[in-house]
Amino acid sequence: MSDIVLARQQIREIAQRLLDGGHAQEANALHQILPLMQRRQAARRMERHSRRVSPAIRERIIELAETTDMHSAEIAAEVGVNPGRVSEILQGDR
Repeated sequence: MSDIVLARQQIREIAQRLLDGGHAQEANALHQILPLMQRRQAARRMERHSRRVSPAIRERIIELAETTDMHSAEIAAEVGVNPGRVSEILQGDR
């Protein structure tokens, strides 16, 4: 459990004890703090910059790496994918 989740839980428990003890105003103040302790949604997602790697593209990348002196960035430009994806394929990660 993250520290934020634990802190939110503890604040709820303290607020409940305050409410049970007749301190509604203080309990409400704590409840107003809780929404501030949440992770915000991402404002936007990154666009996909390279297309999915099909088996044919994977084979082409490996072929270019084995038969030419091209660097991964050059291979990526040739087949239309991200250079990191080329590196992953050549290292066997994908």
